[in-house]
Amino acid sequence: MNRHSVFFKLNILFIVALLATLIAGSSIVVHIAKKDRMDMLFKSRLMMQEHRILRHNPTALFEEFQLTQIEGDKKQKIINEQPKFPRQHTALGKRSHTLTYKGRLYLHIHTPHMNILLRDDRTLWERFSLPLLVMFGTMILLITMYILLRRTLSPLRRLQEDIVQYGEGNLTTQALSTKKDEISLVSNAFYNAASKLKHLTDSRTLFIRNLFHELNTPVTKGKILTEIVEEPKTKTMLDSIFSRLASLLKELAQMEQITSENYALSPKPVRIIELIDEAADLLYLDEPLKTNVTTQMMQADFASMSIVFKNLIDNALKYGKNLEIIYAQETLTFESDGEELEGNFTAYLEAFSPKHEGKDKGFGLGLYIVNEILAKHGMVFGYDYSEGKNRFTINFKNNL
Repeated sequence: MNRHSVFFKLNILFIVALLATLIAGSSIVVHIAKKDRMDMLFKSRLMMQEHRILRHNPTALFEEFQLTQIEGDKKQKIINEQPKFPRQHTALGKRSHTLTYKGRLYLHIHTPHMNILLRDDRTLWERFSLPLLVMFGTMILLITMYILLRRTLSPLRRLQEDIVQYGEGNLTTQALSTKKDEISLVSNAFYNAASKLKHLTDSRTLFIRNLFHELNTPVTKGKILTEIVEEPKTKTMLDSIFSRLASLLKELAQMEQITSENYALSPKPVRIIELIDEAADLLYLDEPLKTNVTTQMMQADFASMSIVFKNLIDNALKYGKNLEIIYAQETLTFESDGEELEGNFTAYLEAFSPKHEGKDKGFGLGLYIVNEILAKHGMVFGYDYSEGKNRFTINFKNNL
C-alpha cells in the first residue's frame, strides 16, 4: 500500500490505537490482580491477629472477606501443585502467601499455630469485569469508528479513478451521493462540474461540425460549378480558389481537433524534407525553399507536423524575406530577415493574445498551433533574434 495514502495512515492510526488499548487494559488487569494479592495479604494479617485473640479460626472474618476455607486432600493438592507467588511476611513475622488454582485466588496462612487455605469466592469476572468492559468497549468503539471512516473515505478511490478517466475524456455520468459528509460534497461538486463541462464540450463540437458542414457545402458546389465554366483562365482561377478553400477547411478542422485534445498522434520516423515539401504544397509555393536538409529524420505525426512547418514557413514569408530552413544537431531553424517580435515571445504562443491585435496580417493562431503540436510531440519551440534575422527553432533531441 502507498505509505502516503490516507488509508495507509488510517490503518496505522487504528493499529496503534488498538495496541494502546490492549496494553492499557492489560496493565489495569495486572494492577488489579496485584492489588487483590496485596489485599489478601492484608486480610491475612487481620485474621492472624483475630486467631491469636480468639484461639480459633475467625470464621466471621472469612465470611466477611468472602473467603472459603479449603481442607483435606484438596487443600494439600492445591498447595503442592500450583505455582506460588513470592512469600510475603506480615509485620508480626508470620508467613502468608497467595497462589492461584484454576483461575481462582487462594490465601495460604502458615504459622506454628495456624495452617489454613482460604479461597477467594469472587470469580474472575467479578474481579476484572470493570477493566474488561472498558477495554472491550473501547475496542468496539475504535473498530466501529474505523469502519465508518473507511466507508466515508472509500469514495476517494472512485473519485481519483474518475478524475483520471475525466482527464482521458472517458468519464461517464455518475449518480450523485445523498450523503452530507465533506467527501460526498466534494465528489458531487466534481461530477456536477464534469457534467457541465461535458455538455459545453458536446455543444462546442456540434457547433463546429455544423459550421464546417455549412462552409463545406458552398465550397463543394463552387467546385462543381467550376467544371461548367468554359473560359480556361477563369476556370483555372476558380478551381484554384475553391481548392484553396477546401484545403483551408480541412486544415481548420484538423487544428480544432488538435487544440481540443481529441487528436491522436501517430508519431513515426519521417524524412524532414518530406515535411517541408508537404508544407510547400499546402501553401501552393511555386519556388523551392532554401534548406540544407537532405536525408535527416525526425519522429513525428506527419499530418500535424506538416501544419507546423506550413505555419512557420507562412509566417516567415509574410513578415520577412530570404527564408532558409537549417538543420543542425537535431534542431531545425526557420531563419528569415525581418523585424524583431515586440515584447515577450511567450505572449505570441497564447491563443487570441493581445499581441495579435491591431496588425493587418497578424500571427493569428499560427504560433499557438505550432507550440501546441510540438508540445504534444515532446519537442521544444524557441525563438531568437540577432543580426536582423528571426529564428524559430524546433528542438527534437532524443526524439528519435
